[in-house]
Amino acid sequence: MLAAVAASLGDAALLYVVNARRPELGLPPAPGGLLIVGFYLGVLALPLYGLGYWHVAAGLRRDDPRGARRVFALGAYGGALGAAVHGVTAHVIRAEEMAGVPPGDPLTVVGQHGAFLVPLWIVLTLMTIAGSTIYSRAVLAGRSAFPRWMAFLNPALMLVVTSLVALPSLWLRAFLLPAAPNLVHAVFFAAATRVRAGDGAS
Repeated sequence: MLAAVAASLGDAALLYVVNARRPELGLPPAPGGLLIVGFYLGVLALPLYGLGYWHVAAGLRRDDPRGARRVFALGAYGGALGAAVHGVTAHVIRAEEMAGVPPGDPLTVVGQHGAFLVPLWIVLTLMTIAGSTIYSRAVLAGRSAFPRWMAFLNPALMLVVTSLVALPSLWLRAFLLPAAPNLVHAVFFAAATRVRAGDGAS
């Protein structure tokens, strides 16, 4: 959970650097060094998602060992890929600044370097859907230490809901939408930890 919070703060730093250059938002200039801070927060924190997914998988292991292994593998590898995406994104922002490219919204800026990022986004999206589906099916079937309502608190579904909430607002599209993957993981890991701790899980 703390890793997801740190990665979300890293996202916020990167997004502020991008959005501070957009005149329509009227933000003060980004402090010097904020991009570097955001870079390291995300790159160092995201691989620790493996620990969060290990904890989630432990809640499935007894009744669905195969599903537990798959959820852990997808989550841990997704965290590693997420760190790569975060690092490349920071580099893209820096390259755009140095080249004096006119500011745009974060998704457009990153999308202009699609060959480096879009394939990774697609892979991460598919992995998130697969992991969330395996997890949710196990929880709904009662093959886990989690209550059935936790099946609906999965990363894929929370990402869809967050995106729908963010789309109508310029500010939410600028900050919430790009940061949603790490924010929903903070909620997901926090809920999983709280539920298992309440059940006396070690």
